[in-house]
Amino acid sequence: MSFAVAAEGVTRRFGRRWALRGIDFAVPRGAVVALLGANGTGKTTLLRVISTLLRPTAGRVEVLGHALPAGGDAIRARTAFMTAGGHAYEELTGVENLRFATRMSGVDVPADALREALAAVDLAGAGDVPVRGWSTGMRKRLELARLRLRPLELVLLDEPFVSLDEDGVALVHDAVRAWRDAGAAVLIASHRVDDATRHADEVVRLEGGRVGADAG
Repeated sequence: MSFAVAAEGVTRRFGRRWALRGIDFAVPRGAVVALLGANGTGKTTLLRVISTLLRPTAGRVEVLGHALPAGGDAIRARTAFMTAGGHAYEELTGVENLRFATRMSGVDVPADALREALAAVDLAGAGDVPVRGWSTGMRKRLELARLRLRPLELVLLDEPFVSLDEDGVALVHDAVRAWRDAGAAVLIASHRVDDATRHADEVVRLEGGRVGADAG
């Protein structure tokens, strides 16, 4: 089996606190995997390691055929990470945020396509408004628009359902289906079991920084 993510013995320590303790973990290519666990069990830390934002203290990680940390650039070009709070530049408008993000990814998207992406997540009326005053839910919708503007092989979603209303949650489910149908692997870290597992091919549970019993 070919894997989008393969981790062996991964640990991560912050000072004297261990966030990950010898994680063995894999995400098959083209699969949707739900990563479950309560707050503080290491879900976000593991996603940050996979996304190249954090280096593991020990262990081996391979993402899309590239070993970390050497393959970081190649991994980032084909991977997207949606953070729990939704990352955006406060002083830029919705359209400007999308334009900046796509250009940083090496993709030049026409202005009308940027606005279409905002409309698809019900943000058509906010495209020219600075993000500074946006709610967390609006920021997460903006993240969804950003992620769907370029082809991806691996999508990492950290608590994607939090701070969204019912329509926003439906948008996340639509996006997961679209990524899966396009052949991308999707890793959903969440404590909301029903939503996280709706499309899951595999379920993994973290407990105290370790892989616990398989929930699926």
